[in-house]
Amino acid sequence: MKRFFRSPRFRSLWPLLVGVLYGLCLRLAFALDVGEFSIVSKAFLLMTPFSLGALAVFVAARGERTSVRRDAAVAAKAMILFLIALFLMLLEGVICIVLVLPVFVVAAVLGGVLAGWLHRHMLDRKGTVSAFALLPLLLGPIEAALPPVQSEQLVSTTMHIAAPPEAVFDQLADVRGIRPEELGFAFVHLIGLPKPIEADMHGSGAGAVRVSRWEKNVRFEEVITHWQRPQAMHYRFHIPPGSIPRDALDEHVELGGKYFTVLDGGYDLAPAPDGGTELTLTTRFLNKSQLKLYGDLWGRMVLQDFHRSILGLMRRRAERA
Repeated sequence: MKRFFRSPRFRSLWPLLVGVLYGLCLRLAFALDVGEFSIVSKAFLLMTPFSLGALAVFVAARGERTSVRRDAAVAAKAMILFLIALFLMLLEGVICIVLVLPVFVVAAVLGGVLAGWLHRHMLDRKGTVSAFALLPLLLGPIEAALPPVQSEQLVSTTMHIAAPPEAVFDQLADVRGIRPEELGFAFVHLIGLPKPIEADMHGSGAGAVRVSRWEKNVRFEEVITHWQRPQAMHYRFHIPPGSIPRDALDEHVELGGKYFTVLDGGYDLAPAPDGGTELTLTTRFLNKSQLKLYGDLWGRMVLQDFHRSILGLMRRRAERA
């Protein structure tokens, strides 16, 4: 056993384990969501990977010569193992891990490179290491004291359909028996977003309600606010409490949840010169998290991908009809 602890394999593995354990401790602490600490915050989503990468490099650098390349590799490996641990321990789902992967890896590498520079310049004293370890906890209260910032975003996607507007409009209200192959490939479904199963219209015209059902027992309503056949059908979203089961979407990306929600949207149809239709799907969403720019970016990317899947479904059905 002593031989193993002194082996090169253990010396290369130990810094990664330190980084993973540090990250898991902070993940569990921030998950309490008490007072100044929240998972969806810069203190956790930026500073935790930064400090994790730095601590892993500080441990790896003891008695070793370092380089920028080696420091970046140690920090990145520690971060990847941390994300794998989150998934295996059921602390995060695939969709959340994919969303944070780019910023986590970049922040960890930056922290690791800085830690390596400090080590080479003999500045990695105990106080320096402790400062890195406490950085997320120190910034949590500062961030919580800042005024909340909300961001509304409008996402529109247009697709050409080789069918007249009347034929396309008739496909929008009742969308029954959606088969997976009709949706085509969508990245959002690959990473765990449930697929739509059907949309059932109750009534017609303004005030009617379209009930959307997705996989994993997801159910929500779209209340029609504007109906003009065959030019437009607009709606506002109504997501009753409990309509999205806890195991269907991670709470950090849940529609109508604490951090993100969809507000309204609709379809607009315009005749194309070739006799077809330009169908536009628009959705307005609200980003209530502290991560304004990053949250807006991912929200727009996810909705654009989802829009293309839905518009593809409408195109296939309208062109067949």
